[in-house]
Amino acid sequence: MKIFIITFVLIKCISAQDYIISVFGFPIAEVKQIHTHHDNIIYETRNTGIADLIWPTNNIYSTQFDSSSFGIRGWSKNIRQGEHKNKISIEFDSTTTELLYDSKKKVQITDSTQTIFTLLAMVQTADYRELDTRWFSFEHEGQLGKARFVWSDTATVTYRKNKVLCDHYRLDIILNDDSGKFWENSDYFMAKIVASDIVRQLWISRESEKRIIQASINTMGLQVIALIYE
Repeated sequence: MKIFIITFVLIKCISAQDYIISVFGFPIAEVKQIHTHHDNIIYETRNTGIADLIWPTNNIYSTQFDSSSFGIRGWSKNIRQGEHKNKISIEFDSTTTELLYDSKKKVQITDSTQTIFTLLAMVQTADYRELDTRWFSFEHEGQLGKARFVWSDTATVTYRKNKVLCDHYRLDIILNDDSGKFWENSDYFMAKIVASDIVRQLWISRESEKRIIQASINTMGLQVIALIYE
């Protein structure tokens, strides 16, 4: 009986969603999100089809955060992207509220500073009235800035045979400058997701267990869409 209860609690605390990323309606990648509603979120990505033949990619991003503020508490990434391969792990010093990239590279943050991944965890938990137009301190691979969700409307998103009522957001990210950037040759996602010329949008279900149903990035007339697949 105890084993059953423990297993049930774990299932309720951990959710996983699969997504298909497409351009012009053609699938180019698959993403799996593993979200523990306590303090961790993981994204596993890989290219598929022709994209995989041209530029094989298999990346994993894992982020730890505070369960109340969603402030960053450490993160890592394991990148296998074409010929670009690296593995990085960043720790958080709770005494100094610094992110420790290595002995020489430290970033002073606040206790509630966000990253792209903690924002994705938070938007699947908080009510839109808590998030709308509120600026959060933001950190991205050594760069500091700010980010906010701007609630647009409610919209019904259709996928496969399902229709889900969602909160529709725009995600704004503003970085201070390039002075703190640690890697000139970052992986493609981390380099592009903070670009100033793109429009980031998210559709979050209004169900009791919130989920990202759809996300998109628009840049130079090109729209990349991630749609839940289940």
